[in-house]
Amino acid sequence: MRLRRVRLVGGDDAIAVWDDEATRWTAIPSAIAAVGEPSFAELPADDMIALLAGGEETREALRALCVAARERNADAECELVPLLPVAPVLMRAFANSERHWIQGARGLVRLNLPRALPAIRAIEAVTRRPFPPFRPGKLFYRQPAFYLGNALTFVPSGAEAPWPAYTKRLDFEIELGAIVVRPLRDATLQQARDAIGGFVVVNDLSARDTQWDELRNGLFGPVVKTKTFASAMSAEIVTADEILPRVRDLHAEVKVNGELWSRTGTADMRWSFEEMLAHASAGEDVHAGELVSAGTLPDGCGLELGRWIAPGDELELTIEHVGSVRNRIGSPR
Repeated sequence: MRLRRVRLVGGDDAIAVWDDEATRWTAIPSAIAAVGEPSFAELPADDMIALLAGGEETREALRALCVAARERNADAECELVPLLPVAPVLMRAFANSERHWIQGARGLVRLNLPRALPAIRAIEAVTRRPFPPFRPGKLFYRQPAFYLGNALTFVPSGAEAPWPAYTKRLDFEIELGAIVVRPLRDATLQQARDAIGGFVVVNDLSARDTQWDELRNGLFGPVVKTKTFASAMSAEIVTADEILPRVRDLHAEVKVNGELWSRTGTADMRWSFEEMLAHASAGEDVHAGELVSAGTLPDGCGLELGRWIAPGDELELTIEHVGSVRNRIGSPR
């Protein structure tokens, strides 16, 4: 099931559900008011986390509401404007692809130390392995790893993506994100799986020249001003029941100004969402409303591809069965 926030004719925001039969978005509060059946009045129509947490029972009620709205020709008119489907209370951004890590490290060297590349290529040719410093640290292979991103700087699909004036190398990262809908602490894998309410597409925008400086000279690693200025999220949430069974078999692509830059997918995920969430909850609370990002898909950023976006570019990141996040790149300011 697909859900999103929409703008009602009167100007208020509301949650809408995609009606496959009518091929339209049905605004839940408007449909409840138009249908007038008391059984629908208990739906948490203005609370996305509660709707997702309701599971199959709530999804069945939403399907029944769509049927009742169609039968009564209920007015469900709404406007699709750039709105976040949910405002995350926290962002846990995981590193989950060895190939992305290696290719990203190679890209940073290509960008900043190009003279070192011939020697590195020679070493890789002899050893038939990635250059050892390009590989993630040993902890990557023992347990999931994440940093805490800035949940307050998300922009919705359709909005302009900001370009901070301190960077000349703005980059995108296509990632699969999960919305947590139940609190966790010291969770089992099953408890972690049950706490996932839905999935979104995330663009974790990055300042690559800043990242190089923070990586080599900073105190807190390469994810401070490199990352905190903005991220983008798809307008739609797809409920977990549709994605979890196929979560490692999702194809994805990146387009810039309509040109295909990359095809990628989720098959390279080292850790499952259950493992990531269970690890995050060890000894601490994970709250409903958190966003868990599984990390950049391999070949899912310009740093890996050796291609760079520019102000005014139209960026479209798509993960099949989940959706797309589309943003125009703003000018440096």
